Amino acid sequence: MSAERVARPLCLVVNGPSAAGKSTLTTALQDRAELPLLRFGLDELFRMIPDHWGGGLPGARHSDLGFRYEAVDGLEGIDAIEGRDGVRRIRTGTDGMLMLAAMNAAVTAMLRVGQGVIVDGQAFEPEANRDLESRLAALDREGAATVAVVELRTSDDDLEDRQRRHEHPVGLSLFHNRQPPQSTDPDLVVDTTGRDAAQVADLVWDWLVAFHPAVATGVRPATG
Repeated sequence: MSAERVARPLCLVVNGPSAAGKSTLTTALQDRAELPLLRFGLDELFRMIPDHWGGGLPGARHSDLGFRYEAVDGLEGIDAIEGRDGVRRIRTGTDGMLMLAAMNAAVTAMLRVGQGVIVDGQAFEPEANRDLESRLAALDREGAATVAVVELRTSDDDLEDRQRRHEHPVGLSLFHNRQPPQSTDPDLVVDTTGRDAAQVADLVWDWLVAFHPAVATGVRPATG
């Protein structure tokens, strides 16, 4: 591992469907790391959004411009299975896309000042994801950050069981599991089916330490 890589702040992007265990994993990695890694992702963004743009209120008047849940009919491999709950997706409007771009810009800004970041999930919006990939690739080329992408995958059965205990509507994870991955070229893919949270955290942590030893050694990014 070169001194140049150790000197760069880390950006770890953790992707996967709703209820795959992203937030549990990112919290575990923050707890283990000897460098401060700020967590910023969709959940943090959604907490900032006014209720009328996020569908947080009945009849939210601007949810068509922001974010709203929609039922999805006729999704192959799900609707035909007896007992499945309804499938839902998040529809993003023009204001919502602007908010996703703002999230990407915020991640970039944190890295540019030398602060490491864990991105706790990208949206299932190809345009927004390409934007973040482009921003992070530019930082990597400049030597301003070290970037890694971890993708979590899980079976439909595990997702459906977890989704029932999740704050998001049941069926969102099943829609996500039928979509193309958020990243076109993840550095690590982990199937969490049948694994508990501690096992997943151990696996990803061991890989991350090999990829970016500074998270375990506490070597601070160079300044000036």
